[in-house]
Amino acid sequence: MKRALAALLCTLAIAAARGEEVDASPPATAASAPAPALAAPAGRTGYAFDNPDILIRQRLFGLAHGLSLLAAACLDQPQHATAIENAYAAWHAGQAGTIEILVHDLAAWYFGPRAGEAQWPDLAHALGLAESIQPALGQVALDDACASLPEAIARPRYQLDKLLAEANAATAPAADRAPR
Repeated sequence: MKRALAALLCTLAIAAARGEEVDASPPATAASAPAPALAAPAGRTGYAFDNPDILIRQRLFGLAHGLSLLAAACLDQPQHATAIENAYAAWHAGQAGTIEILVHDLAAWYFGPRAGEAQWPDLAHALGLAESIQPALGQVALDDACASLPEAIARPRYQLDKLLAEANAATAPAADRAPR
């Protein structure tokens, strides 16, 4: 169920970022969820440590992916569901444009001419990202993570737009950074 909710949140996030309308009905059960439709070329899987522009996009996509997994898991916690839904929706509304950039750039990086076909799960699979939040929680109880998410999601660590802008400024050629 949690995987299905995570897939739904990811689908909604990517569709909203692309300005598409989607069927918001829950996907099939996790056991019947299809594998990613696209496979990245062997040389393009994982993280691009030798390409800072792509690496920052991968890192930020990973943050967005982790948030969507945690939010989906928290929706199963009735005492947290409403607060999580509201906090995630507000966060996503402010980050949709940046998420669109991340998805577009990473789809082009991983899938080249088939980038337009790439979906969130394809990118997560190409990066080797988890399909469940549980391993990332370690010793933290899901209830504790859910209780803190509404406050945490508003912090600078999750302001993908600002993080991407700072990274782009830091990696821009010196001529582009010089005052005019």
